[in-house]
Formats: sequence, structure tokens, C-alpha cells
Amino acid sequence: MSSEERDALRRIFGNTGFLIAGRATNAVCSFVYVAWAVRALGLQQFGVLMLVTTFGAAVSAATHLQSWQPLLHFGTDPFTRGRRAQFARVLAFCMRADYISGSVGWLVGSLGVVLFGTYMGWPAADQTAALIYMVTISYTNTSWSAGVFRLCNSFWLTTLTDLSGVLVRTVGSGLGFMWHMGLDYYLLVWSGTQLVMFMSSTTLGWLQIRRAGGLAGFSLFSRLKSGDAPGIWRFTLSTSCNHVLGSVFNQFGTLLVGGLLGPADAAVYRVSRQIGEGIAKPAQLMMPALYPEFIRLREKQDWYGIKRVTTKLFLMIGGFSILLMGVAMAIGNILLTWMLHVHWQGGRHLIMLMLGSAILGLGVVPLEPLLTVIGQVSQVLKGRIIVTLTYLPLVYGMTTLWHLEGAAAAADVAALIMLCICLRPVVMWFRRVAPGRRPVEDISPVVATVPSGAKERTG
Repeated sequence: MSSEERDALRRIFGNTGFLIAGRATNAVCSFVYVAWAVRALGLQQFGVLMLVTTFGAAVSAATHLQSWQPLLHFGTDPFTRGRRAQFARVLAFCMRADYISGSVGWLVGSLGVVLFGTYMGWPAADQTAALIYMVTISYTNTSWSAGVFRLCNSFWLTTLTDLSGVLVRTVGSGLGFMWHMGLDYYLLVWSGTQLVMFMSSTTLGWLQIRRAGGLAGFSLFSRLKSGDAPGIWRFTLSTSCNHVLGSVFNQFGTLLVGGLLGPADAAVYRVSRQIGEGIAKPAQLMMPALYPEFIRLREKQDWYGIKRVTTKLFLMIGGFSILLMGVAMAIGNILLTWMLHVHWQGGRHLIMLMLGSAILGLGVVPLEPLLTVIGQVSQVLKGRIIVTLTYLPLVYGMTTLWHLEGAAAAADVAALIMLCICLRPVVMWFRRVAPGRRPVEDISPVVATVPSGAKERTG
């Protein structure tokens, strides 16, 4: 393995370690604040809390543009080469995308509560509080600052931002448990968590930019010039649509379960999925760290380096998945019982099904950023469309027939389809641009000639 490949893996695992530290703390705290919230509200009202906040998160994911990806894709070169004015215009574009899409999300969420709140299993008495909670969507997206952290290789700032939010939610939930607060209070705590994260990420993002040299003459309203970022709208919409369809898979399944089975079952489904995803989260957090490294290798046209890094990550994730299954069998049902304060029949089986979906999703972790970086994000988008069209009717039918176990099994089928769709174009691309092993005469990590079709770009 070349030194460039070793350095890339070292940075990937180092940056993933920062993210894991933050999310591990978040996961531990979530076991505490969810348990406090269930005890304060009861399972039925807690289910309403989960449905309202899940709907807000789903609308946020469906309307927010993923501006951190175009910031890395089009901003890395001008940022590293000192073209600050060009980078400032790209950054301004990404910030505008965040704020405009946040406002649109607030409007969509409010209309959704008014039109569909009753159909999602929320009592009419709680819909006013849910409507007020939708304001949270306007400041949920902190994508541009996340892009700045990743561009500057300062992933620990993302961890700091997450910790600021989880601290507010944990302390707020504990106070609510002590004082026997109701649903309105807990919705305020969840909203306050997002506000603190927005403020901290925005502040840290600006400080990081100033530390890196500042942006002289920056204006939020500065327009991109010709040649700054060709195809940026197409790239932004493609990556954002992919994220939107992913949110349909992750969020709307909970909403559909709530509409079919009621808030109590939705709470069990949501918490068991949270446990399954929490166990698999360390490997999932690798995805943000992959983008900047794949971009560096792409700019050097080191296709064999990308192939080696991807293959090693794929093998490591496979081994890690075996360990996850053992952990879930040992402690999954214990965590579910502790968090919900009730023993749910078949809880271990349910969590194993949920973890199966998360593990299959791990296989997509190195594939999705690779397809995005090499300009084949349309393949990921196609996969998301197929999975969404398959998943929604599948989860409806299987939930109707087999209740929570059916809903979890539907997620497994959808995750397997997504993995197969993403794996096929990656294998074909490697066969074309990096067949076999790296040639012996190619001792440099930079390939002298570009294989045909290797440098495809979106837009």
C-alpha cells in the first residue's frame, strides 16, 4: 500500500474517531433522556412526541439542500490553492441554500401538520403544539458549517456541536422528569436542542474560516461567476434528492407505522430502530470522513489508490458487522426494556431485524461517497428512487400482515436492494479505470494518464 493510501486511511479513521466519540456520548445520553421522557409522559404521549419530532426531521431532510457536498466538491480546489474570492462565492451559495431551504421546510411542515396531523395518529389536542414545533425546521440545517469542518479537517468541531445539543436535551429531559412536565415542555426541549446546535455550529464555522485565512469582502448575496462551479445546481439537487429519498426510508416508515398501529407501537418501532442504528453507528460515521479523502485521491487521479481504500473499508465493515450481531443479541432487548420501561414481547427479534437493515446500510458507506465523487451520483439517486418505490408499499403491506416485525423486515429488503444497486456501478467503474492490481511501473500515487471515462463529473 502506498504512503498516500496509508495517509488517507489514517485520516479517515482518525476523523471517524472524533465523530464516534461524539455520537457515542450522544447514544449513551439518548438511553438516559429517552427513558426519562417515557417515564414522564407515558408510552402513549411519548409516542406522540416521537411522531411529531420524526415528522419534523423527515420534512427537514426532505426540503434541506445538502450544501456541504457542493462546498467540498467545488470549494476544495480554490480553498487549497488560495483563491479566497472564488471560495467565498461558493460558500455564499451554500449558505443561501441552507437558509432558503430551511424557510421552505418550515412552510411545508406547518402545512403538513394542518392537513395530515390527524391521519398520522396525533390527537387533535396536540396539533397546536406540533404546529409551533415546526418552526424548528427553519434552523435545523447546519450543512455549510459541516462542510467547512470537513474541508479544514476539523471533524472534532462536529463532535463539539453534537455534544452541545445532547447536553441541552439530556438536562432538559431530566428536569422534565423531576417536575413531571408534559408534551409541550418536551417539544420545547427538542426544539431548543436544535437551536443550540445551530448557534454553536454557525459560530464555530465562522471561527474556523477566520483561522484558515478569512474571507475578505465576503457577502451572503455575492453571486457565482462563470467558471466558479459549473454544474453546481445540478450537483446540489442530485445529492439533495438522494438524501431526501434516504429520509423517506428512515423517517416516513416510522410515520406509516404510527398511522397503521398507533403511537405506542410507533414508539417501540422508533426506539428499537434507534438501538439498531446506534449499535451500527460507529461504522456509519465513516461516510463524512470519506468524501474529502476521495476528493484528494481523485484530484491526483489515483484510481488504484481509491480502489485499495474502498476495498479495505468494505472488508473492515464486513468484519465489524459480525461483531455487531453479537452485541445486539446480548444487550439489544435489555436496552429496549430499559428505555421504554416495559417488556416488549419479541423485542430481541425486532432489534435483530432492525440491526440487519443498519448492517446492510453499512455496505453502502464507502460506495455512496465514491459514486458521488466520480460523478455518478445519478446511480445513487436511481437506487434511492427504486428503493423508495419498493419500500413504501412493502412496509404498508408487511406492517398490516405482521405488525412491527413486518415493518422491520421490509426495511431489510429495501436496504439489500440499495446495496446491490450501488455495488454494481462501482465494480464496473473499477474494472474500467483500475483493472487488476496497480502496475509495477506505476510507483507514483499519481497516474500519468487518465483512463477513459475515469474523470466523469456531474454537470
